[in-house]
Amino acid sequence: MNFWKTTVIYGVGFMCLRAISFLLLPLYTNLLSQSDVGWIFIIYTILAFLNVLYTHGMNAALFKFFHSSDRKEIITTSVLYSALYGILLSALLLIVYGLYATLTNHQPEYLLVMLILLVAVLDMVSSRNNVVLRLLERPYYYLSVCFVNVLLSIILNVYFIQFCGLGLWGALVALFCVSLIQFLLLSPIIIMSCKFVLFNKNLLKQMLRFSFAFFPAAVFFVLIEMSDRWILGYLQGVNEVGLYGAGYKIGSIILLLVNSFNLNWQPYYLKTGLKNGVSVFQNIGEHFILILLFSSTMLSILWPIIFKYIIGDAFWEGGNIVPIVCSSYVFYGIFILQMPSIYLAKKQTWAPLFWGSGFIVNLLMNFILIPRFGIYGAAYATLLAYFTISIMLIYKNQTWLPIQYKIRKLGFFFLFSGASYYLSKLIYQFNNLQCIYLVVFVYAVLGVYYIYYTSSRLIPTLD
Repeated sequence: MNFWKTTVIYGVGFMCLRAISFLLLPLYTNLLSQSDVGWIFIIYTILAFLNVLYTHGMNAALFKFFHSSDRKEIITTSVLYSALYGILLSALLLIVYGLYATLTNHQPEYLLVMLILLVAVLDMVSSRNNVVLRLLERPYYYLSVCFVNVLLSIILNVYFIQFCGLGLWGALVALFCVSLIQFLLLSPIIIMSCKFVLFNKNLLKQMLRFSFAFFPAAVFFVLIEMSDRWILGYLQGVNEVGLYGAGYKIGSIILLLVNSFNLNWQPYYLKTGLKNGVSVFQNIGEHFILILLFSSTMLSILWPIIFKYIIGDAFWEGGNIVPIVCSSYVFYGIFILQMPSIYLAKKQTWAPLFWGSGFIVNLLMNFILIPRFGIYGAAYATLLAYFTISIMLIYKNQTWLPIQYKIRKLGFFFLFSGASYYLSKLIYQFNNLQCIYLVVFVYAVLGVYYIYYTSSRLIPTLD
């Protein structure tokens, strides 16, 4: 299958999966209290962190070794180890939680914790099977599971929250049901590919050695993404997490854009290589930075309308962090654009240093800024973290792989975008939506024109 056709299919599936949280956001904010919404965001951050612990780089190892040995042996070794590891880790975490509840005199919520751990295990095995689908080039199977996941998430959340009146527990039960059904839909991969006699201890040792190299960077990335909610909840209360999570979720649409782009970007630069890649990387990078600036500005201008008509007035204050979050992910996008050197120049050992530095900045700034600025402090801490890692990699790339962008072209569009945003802020003070729509229309037309006609050439086709 053509590279771009396959990539588009996987990209659509990826965006559908990530779109679930955006589709559920207005449901949560309109049917649940600020406190319940805050707890949902906290539980999702816990699941994201558990995903790193349960996966610990084994997906990357599966990619690495899949074509180097018998496929069924690779799949069997990876899946059986993951299932056993997931069960043992879950039992250990449940024991640790029981000890924590005893020592702190908290009323233990074993049912809640077991439900979260079950979801983590199911999602870990499903993610491994999704990798197998991609390696076997079964994009339509992957896409079908993604669509079922989206539809069931919406239907079951509406059913359990609204019709059954279960509130927060309804959202958790729906989450578990979706994870279980996804696991069952992907189970044919296990049935067809796994045979106990093919389990290979020596292969497992090689895969573990490879996977652990990616583990620290993955942990730091998740901590940067999630620690602000935990610290905000600790310092300000769970209601603030609800406000912050609503605004952050809208701003993270830019993260969805970056991750979708990276599905194409990473395999492209790995195939292109260093020999003729620098000028191509520069051209693609300039084009994508303009797209990021354009998308971030549009979202920063339109967030009041989104919150007024979709999210709800109770979460209005959280919308004020949308421009800050968008800016954070612009810097993350720039970091992704600078990543070819990490792989092509064999600088993988630097990845934990970059992400570790970003996490330290994020952690310190959260504790410094949140007590003074609340949700704004948490948003600025994230912005400073992504700014730090992007600047560090740009600096090192001056030696490793210099990618020189046309600063004048990017600078002009940055100033144009900034002026449009501040003009919209001024107009919002007069509550004149007609003028806002005019600003959006003018910015959209001129922005698209500038991006299209200032691109020196189209992104190359890769078959």
